[in-house]
Amino acid sequence: MKRPNLTVEKLNGALGRRAATNDMITAAVMNAVASDDLVLNKVYDFLNIGDVEALGLNAEYDQTNKVLVYSRLKRLFDRNPSITVHCMFVAQNVTMTQMCDKANNYLALILRSKKGTVVQAFVCRNPDEEYEPTIETGIDADSINAMYKAQELCNFEFEKDRYCDFFIEGRSFSGLAATALHLREPVNECPDVSLILFADNDVSKSDALYAGYAAVEDFVGLLSIAEVSQNAGELIPQFNLTDAANGYFLNAGLSSGKHIDEISEESLDLLNEKGYILCGYTSGIPGIYITDTNTCSDIESDYAYVENNRTIKKAIKLARTALLPRIKARIYVDPINGKIAPEVAKDIEILAKTAIKPMEASGDISGGIAAYVDPEQNVLATSKLFVSLTFVPVAIGRYITLKIGFNNPLNS
Repeated sequence: MKRPNLTVEKLNGALGRRAATNDMITAAVMNAVASDDLVLNKVYDFLNIGDVEALGLNAEYDQTNKVLVYSRLKRLFDRNPSITVHCMFVAQNVTMTQMCDKANNYLALILRSKKGTVVQAFVCRNPDEEYEPTIETGIDADSINAMYKAQELCNFEFEKDRYCDFFIEGRSFSGLAATALHLREPVNECPDVSLILFADNDVSKSDALYAGYAAVEDFVGLLSIAEVSQNAGELIPQFNLTDAANGYFLNAGLSSGKHIDEISEESLDLLNEKGYILCGYTSGIPGIYITDTNTCSDIESDYAYVENNRTIKKAIKLARTALLPRIKARIYVDPINGKIAPEVAKDIEILAKTAIKPMEASGDISGGIAAYVDPEQNVLATSKLFVSLTFVPVAIGRYITLKIGFNNPLNS
């Protein structure tokens, strides 16, 4: 028998780190100042903050050039050390609208060169001191124009079987919720795009040049650690914007430069209703959290929230990958009636259903996976095969009503 002793077992996993996944691959385009190491209009692949610092990017670079370049990238990696960031730096006079234009070799070049691996992309500005925003419908017009261009780019990418969600820095909010553009009205609908309006108020107040910034990088960083069906504003510690160790979000605000406490509850409710992404405090929960994951689409749309988009796009990628080997493959038909052979139809249905089974196992869908291949299709004549695949998504409880009161047993 061993002598009495104290045995030590080292624990692992409490930090909540996740292995890198394909759901974390991010594209970013932002303004910067060229240096001996940093070349503009080139795609850099960052796997950690060390890769960023190897380009000579650090706090001193930001301070010298009066930009938020290192700061934004550091926040991404502090939020998610496993994130992959494909980043392009562009001249300070390049607008976000130009960054998102599918005809320009900025964001479009990254998405094209990465061949469909990028699942989320964001653009933000680091303008020079001469920049004066043009305020239209309550916000920098460049943010609104970039939103439309991002949706055009998304539509183009979708046709090329590359699926991505887009996030725009909502700069220089005027402070008037009533005049802000209603992003959820059909005329403005951009279902694959979100506009981030919240800011770290300490950053906003650190320099007059940063008063109009919005913390799009913090949103994307938190989103990258969320499961695809998960709301990045869930009130659990991993989605807390406040990071005391790094000094992040000790104070919340909007891109108006105002502290969140200076903005009325009615204005915040209206901005959320209009589809902007905000942050704030929740009584009973310490810290600051994202209010909701709105997209610029109709509130009744299936894709009114970012997690809806992330879920369907992951399902599309998985199902498409499974079915791709069937392209140009032989499809056997009944020799008498020409219909698709039952066993072939069944095999394709099983293939499609099996493809998204991992999403059910991981909790990203509720289940109810169903696939159907209509045997009446005349593939002999058209060479076209239609496969239907549906599933039951995961619900998000945005509004919970608690009915609570006293009970007198003598009255029962």
